[in-house]
Amino acid sequence: MDEKVLSRRKFLKYLGLSGAGVAFASAVDAGKEKIKSGGDDAKEEIEKLKKAYEELDARSKLILRVMLVFTGLDIFI
Repeated sequence: MDEKVLSRRKFLKYLGLSGAGVAFASAVDAGKEKIKSGGDDAKEEIEKLKKAYEELDARSKLILRVMLVFTGLDIFI
């Protein structure tokens, strides 16, 4: 009788561990997909911003650069 109880416990223990492993793998896979789509979205947004910046006139570009320097974000110039 004790052997049956122990084998059931082992089975349930392994079942729980494998369930946790499956849950972890699915979470990693979903996270990877979100990161990929987020990277694509970010690239598209950067391209839009570059295009909008190129369409600005010289005065607006100068104002934007001065604002970035005063805020300490001059690394983006």
